[in-house]
Amino acid sequence: MMLKKFILFMSLSLLLVAQPASLQDDDPAQPLLTVRQIMDAIVTPMTTTIWGAYQLQTDAEWLEIEHAALAVIAAGNLMASGGAGDGEQTVANEADWQTYNNQMISAARAVITAVEQKDEEALFAAGNDALYPPCESCHQQYQQQ
Repeated sequence: MMLKKFILFMSLSLLLVAQPASLQDDDPAQPLLTVRQIMDAIVTPMTTTIWGAYQLQTDAEWLEIEHAALAVIAAGNLMASGGAGDGEQTVANEADWQTYNNQMISAARAVITAVEQKDEEALFAAGNDALYPPCESCHQQYQQQ
């Protein structure tokens, strides 16, 4: 479990360090990562952790799910204004993009509530009924762009 967190941390660090100097010197308000990088490095592994959570027995297992949900919220925050890729900031201004992103963030907050209550039924509902639909809808609409 700690090894996965270390690998995720190192991957994110490398993504940030590996950016061209021209991106690092630009306006700090500009995105540093593309949406694909955010999805591959943060959203996909963290939602996989949430969707794979079952029969949680220890506080450490529950904490891992909470951390995954927090990472999804952070990724949603990054994606709210789009990424560093061509046209991604324009797409992020679309109502559908904002709706899916806000639904993802709300679902991750529901995951945190379920974790706080150590309620696996609520966790299942938050992950499958609240988190999965906006992810799938967004992918269907935007993944090919």
